[in-house]
Amino acid sequence: MTKQSFRLAGWASALLALAATAQAEVKLNENFSVSGYISGSAAYTEWDNGTAGDTDDSFMDVDSVKLQSTATFEKTTGTISLHTFTSHDPVVLDAYATYTIDSGTTVTVGKFLSWLGYEAFDYPNMLQISYANDFSGFIPAYHSGVKMEYSAEGVTGGFAVLDSVYGPTYYKGDGDLDNGAGFEGYVKFTQGDSSLFAAIAYDDGVAGSEDNRTTFDVWAQTKLGSATLAAEYCYSTLDAATGDADGYFWLLLAMAPLNDKWTLTGRLSGGENEAVAVTTSTPTFFKATISPAVTVTPNLGVLFEYSYTKYDDFSSESASFFGAQVIFKF
Repeated sequence: MTKQSFRLAGWASALLALAATAQAEVKLNENFSVSGYISGSAAYTEWDNGTAGDTDDSFMDVDSVKLQSTATFEKTTGTISLHTFTSHDPVVLDAYATYTIDSGTTVTVGKFLSWLGYEAFDYPNMLQISYANDFSGFIPAYHSGVKMEYSAEGVTGGFAVLDSVYGPTYYKGDGDLDNGAGFEGYVKFTQGDSSLFAAIAYDDGVAGSEDNRTTFDVWAQTKLGSATLAAEYCYSTLDAATGDADGYFWLLLAMAPLNDKWTLTGRLSGGENEAVAVTTSTPTFFKATISPAVTVTPNLGVLFEYSYTKYDDFSSESASFFGAQVIFKF
């Protein structure tokens, strides 16, 4: 596909200080601040469909807009954001309040992003345009509930009780507890420039059905000189009335600065997903990605990407993706 319609991912890439287009905040006063971004992309994808022949697709448009406001009063912080993809009308994305119990413990209530996933949801925090997992579907996005997080020296953890882990769309959960709740938990260890993250999510009643999904996600990140290295493995199993459908994906990533303006990211990824089977065999993919990025100004960055994906037992045999993305953030 030319580009993923939904950025179903977490916040991990935002930790990379060398990312070319990290988000900022504009403080209106001591209590209020705003931030946001506008991104536009041009992309071309060509698929090799074997005996069915080649097909292609192209895209050029403003692909995402986000405006976020944060209000801080004593121990309470409230966040609300508006967001749109070209494929969706504007929606309320973030809508939550966080109360600080003490210096290491917080409780958050409202609608917020999943903890799972190394690659980021927000475009300015991505190191490339596309995602590692071509089949998608395992990393959740937004849902509603209550979560508690605890942090001590070198350790952070959290647990969330949710309306669902996976909602009917990227910006909300299913809003229904009659078909079961969702649960997420994670722990993260950090020492110097190295981090290890492990999480589990369980959804009792996926998308209003009686199906259950359990997802495990583990990633690690470290630095070697000026280069950032990362690896992730995610496994998900769906217990459905029509039969189980398992899947996984993995990624290996390296990002290095070329100078004070340019960075270069290389990524290998692969996986399988029984849920997208087009034959009796399980579809698999292997993907290679290279993505240069340039910081034009502190508020303006450009990403370029070429990806080649090889498929087995899928509707296409391979795909080549070329893209460029301009991101303005504030």
